[in-house]
Amino acid sequence: MFTGIVEELGTVLAFDRGATGARLRVACSTVLEDLREGGSIAVNGLCLTAVDLTPNSFAADLSPETLKRGNLGHLVSGGRVNLERPVTPAT
Repeated sequence: MFTGIVEELGTVLAFDRGATGARLRVACSTVLEDLREGGSIAVNGLCLTAVDLTPNSFAADLSPETLKRGNLGHLVSGGRVNLERPVTPAT
């Protein structure tokens, strides 16, 4: 579950399409503070699973269905995306 409050604007570093979907890499800082491998992150309102974390970015694998149903299939390097973390019991 997400709050609907955009915490940060991330920058698309890479959007690589493949035969079975795509991999998105986003540069950011605030949402990385407590993000862990396999954690949830909303990108432009779509819940994704964070993988391949670095100190300044995360990646997410996008299924064909996610690309078809959401707006992420139109992203390009340098584009901006809305980022939000999931609600925690303390939120």
